[in-house]
Amino acid sequence: MDGEIEILVSEEEFQELKRHKREFKSNLKNLEGLERTLRVLQYRYLTEKLAELEKKLEEMKEHYSSLIEFEKMAKEDKVYLMGKRSELSEENRRLEAKVRGHEGSH
Repeated sequence: MDGEIEILVSEEEFQELKRHKREFKSNLKNLEGLERTLRVLQYRYLTEKLAELEKKLEEMKEHYSSLIEFEKMAKEDKVYLMGKRSELSEENRRLEAKVRGHEGSH
């Protein structure tokens, strides 16, 4: 009795069930139809959600790549600017020494 249930009912209840047999079958078909519809809607929802998540993942990958590139450029800029700063400091020291040398001779 795979998937079947045996229910004991009185003769009166049996006759009542027989009278409503068509209604029960109709309700069962409606229920099966609703279950199919629900499965279709669940599948549609899950596939749409999956597509949205895949799109967001791609966007995040692109943003991450942009951030990595920006970080690389920032590090390069920092190295360049530190070099320029060092050059300017050295030039400033030379000019200050030159100015002091001229002040002492006047």
